[in-house]
Amino acid sequence: MTLIVRPLLLALASACLVACQPSRPNVADGPSRTRLVLTPTAIAVLSSDHDSHGLPGAICMGGPFGRTALYLKFPNTWRARGPALRAFVTLSPRDGAARDEHPVAIEAWRVTSDWQPAGLQRWSDKPELAPPSARATTTNTPPREFRVDVTELVHFAEQNPERDFGFALLSPAGSGHGATFAAGMAGDVAPRLEVYLR
Repeated sequence: MTLIVRPLLLALASACLVACQPSRPNVADGPSRTRLVLTPTAIAVLSSDHDSHGLPGAICMGGPFGRTALYLKFPNTWRARGPALRAFVTLSPRDGAARDEHPVAIEAWRVTSDWQPAGLQRWSDKPELAPPSARATTTNTPPREFRVDVTELVHFAEQNPERDFGFALLSPAGSGHGATFAAGMAGDVAPRLEVYLR
């Protein structure tokens, strides 16, 4: 009898250890979470196919646009509010963009030196990049927000404020129409950095 009951008790105890573990909360849930949404203080778009002139009307990634680099700087006011739990860069689709089901891969990297939009005109002008990095894929059929997890990049900026020069989002050339996002001009939605604080 003991030989049967002991394994049964051990199995029940093991099941309870798994089932009774508290679930990890969603970053957006709970009264202790603070969400900050920041818009860029500087933005520039570079293409390997053509030079850039002034602020972009749209952000075109992938497809026939050649290799594309989107440079973004955001205010660092979030640092004074507490440590970052999670962070995301979000781009909104631009109204009227061509529909396409081909996936567009976009990588986010840390920029290693200071830059200004006026100084980024040609592909050869782009500043150097370094880890940490992140990657996500999107399509624009149906049009949808693109969201990439940049938590590691924000943690780096948190620990190295003197080396915080923003983000670069890169996409390769590809087949199809690519993905077109709003740049924040003419009343559309600008790229943004969402930071969830502890």
